[in-house]
Amino acid sequence: MKFELILLVYCLLLIFLAIFSYGFVDANFPLKTSSFLYNLVHFHRPLTTGIYTLFIVSLFGFYFYFLDKARRQQITIRQVKTLILFALGVLLFSFPAFSYDIFNYIATAKVTFFYKENPYLVMPIEFLGEPMLKFMHAANKYALYAPFWILLTAIPYFLGLGRIVLTVFTFKAFIACFYLISVWLVWRLSAGNLYSLVFFALNPLVIIETLVSGHNDVVMMTFALIAFLLLFQKRKLLSLISLFSSIGIKYATIVLTPLFVFSFKFKKEKLIAYSAWLMFIVFLLSPLREEIYSWYFIWVISFAALLPKDKFLFWLVIGFSLGLLLRHIPWLYFRNWGGFTPKIKTLATFIPPGITLFGYFLKLFSK
Repeated sequence: MKFELILLVYCLLLIFLAIFSYGFVDANFPLKTSSFLYNLVHFHRPLTTGIYTLFIVSLFGFYFYFLDKARRQQITIRQVKTLILFALGVLLFSFPAFSYDIFNYIATAKVTFFYKENPYLVMPIEFLGEPMLKFMHAANKYALYAPFWILLTAIPYFLGLGRIVLTVFTFKAFIACFYLISVWLVWRLSAGNLYSLVFFALNPLVIIETLVSGHNDVVMMTFALIAFLLLFQKRKLLSLISLFSSIGIKYATIVLTPLFVFSFKFKKEKLIAYSAWLMFIVFLLSPLREEIYSWYFIWVISFAALLPKDKFLFWLVIGFSLGLLLRHIPWLYFRNWGGFTPKIKTLATFIPPGITLFGYFLKLFSK
């Protein structure tokens, strides 16, 4: 099959995913969606779950295809750029279907810049009559993120002109810009390795959790990657400033601080490998705070993309990327967080990486 046809089918898949996302628009959100999509998502849950699963499986099928083409050097940088830009252009206009975090970002920004209150002391629910309370799902929480993120949100918040629908998309566009910067940083840090670029930029988990759901983890990792780029350029002070900026978004990258302090003891590849494993440990420890969220794994993928020769890490990333996206399935089917949902989410998270790593070791020992 010609690459042009593969590209067309992949683009159609992304368009259908964007359309499908509008079935998840809350009934109280000031954006009316198709009654067909709304009824599909809310009243035909087995079918919705099946469609979502088909999207995930299909995206991974294309992902493996593009990775194989990159490994064989049968795909050009121009073709990869086309894929990345089309994915961004289409999914930028999707609705944040699988998470409500983007509304928490907006609400925190509104508490800070509109109501002029401290979001670490005042919750959105305290503002009686606030329109966002009709469709928010975490209005009874203080700000969950570090101060630098709240400062950054002033940009998309004011660009939204006080209109919630527009603000959702200014936030998505803001995060999409950091996705593009991260893509460029992976390309630069990998010395123009096309495989590394595809590994990060077209990973289904990165695409869905960043371009669809609009999570800010890619922003945190952008500053972390900038810190590494500056570090390798011997610009240590600027590197530390960028690292502290990353920490000032979501705290998780604070574990990288010792590596920067003692960076002179490590070669470039070792430094990146240790960073990947440190972020993986923080990812695994996240249930101590609340639970494992799929978008947290972007922390690991950002570094793993720079280690294309590490097959163990490759299969670990593939397994967790798939498993973490499958965590959405029990919620789509049951529409509650209790009952069997937590157990199914745990199984969905760890069975796929268990299978991929079993296959890796089986192949390793059979040689």
